[in-house]
Amino acid sequence: MKQIESYLGRFCNIIINNDSKHKDILIKLPELKPVLNKITCFTDDLKQMNIALESSKLNIIKIMEGISDGFYALDRNWQFTFVNKQIQKSISGNNSELIGKSIWEVFPEIIDSLTYVKMQEAMSQNESVHWEAGGFASPDQNHEYHAYPYKEGLTVFFRDVTELKRQQQELGRLERLNLIGQLAAGISHEIRNPLTTVKGFLQLIGSKSNYTQDKEYMDLMISEIDRANSIITDFLSLAKSNAENILPRNINDVINKVYPMLQADAYNSNKEVATDLELLPDIMINENEIKQLILNLVRNGLDVTTEHGSVIICTYLKGDRVVLAIRDQGNGIPTEIQEKMGTPFFTTKETGTGLGLAISMGIAERHNAVFKFETGNNGTTFFILFPTSQS
Repeated sequence: MKQIESYLGRFCNIIINNDSKHKDILIKLPELKPVLNKITCFTDDLKQMNIALESSKLNIIKIMEGISDGFYALDRNWQFTFVNKQIQKSISGNNSELIGKSIWEVFPEIIDSLTYVKMQEAMSQNESVHWEAGGFASPDQNHEYHAYPYKEGLTVFFRDVTELKRQQQELGRLERLNLIGQLAAGISHEIRNPLTTVKGFLQLIGSKSNYTQDKEYMDLMISEIDRANSIITDFLSLAKSNAENILPRNINDVINKVYPMLQADAYNSNKEVATDLELLPDIMINENEIKQLILNLVRNGLDVTTEHGSVIICTYLKGDRVVLAIRDQGNGIPTEIQEKMGTPFFTTKETGTGLGLAISMGIAERHNAVFKFETGNNGTTFFILFPTSQS
């Protein structure tokens, strides 16, 4: 039996290895010819199957490399068996360098993180798991992860949803502003009419000689009514959806017009306002609204800047955008407050109304400008990126 197996083994080797010398001898044996033909057909089919499998494998790799999502596969020992090019954004080396390495060795910072816990859960319970967490190399970003276990290990898809989350937050903010604006438009008329009446009577009474001793109180009440009217005006600006009186203007000229007022504000608080303005093209803006935006942001910056500190107003061209940047020298914005910024009537100041930043963001929105900020221990910079005619 062993001899037969040996002969069959040698026979198969002759066929598989295409040994022409011995194959010719076998062909001369007529009783083996039908068997030989079948085996030859089988080996040809096997070769075609191998070619098809290799082609299919390459196509799958191309597909996985082409998707915008990150994708990687791990074996049961947590070693990489496949990574696509999106992983390249998270490492300094080549993707191929990851193959065979443990994910915990390559990214030790994720040990004990939510990503670590969820992947362990997917592998141990053999169930798909979905979660949101920071990126491997950028924990401040938001990523969506989807882990799918299989017999040999685990596959994980992930997607950067940082911008999507930002847009969702911005949409929510705009919806709140729109609702508040509609409310303001509806009630402001009913509030202003009685205020105007009260102010008129106070002015009339204050002009009479028998109320001279009370003139100081009259003036105080009139001043407070004017302040209430000013808040209503600001409140109404939240209801605007489109910028009016848009004309070509140079933003540097607008800054220079409000600069004396800003210098006076800074001088009174023992601080400075400085400018760094580059040569810029004209852009389509409502000059009065942009003045209001600059005044709001610079005054906010002066409020948080320490004594003898400075607020810097910069302008420059970035691609097809004109950038207005206002940088203070405060202590930065705490994380828990950042999410509430721009919410009407939310303020950390004792005397603030909480409308200044909301109004500024609304002005930027009406000008199709991008409004964003960067903050840290050394201060905060607000960026407003205006479109140009080339945008």
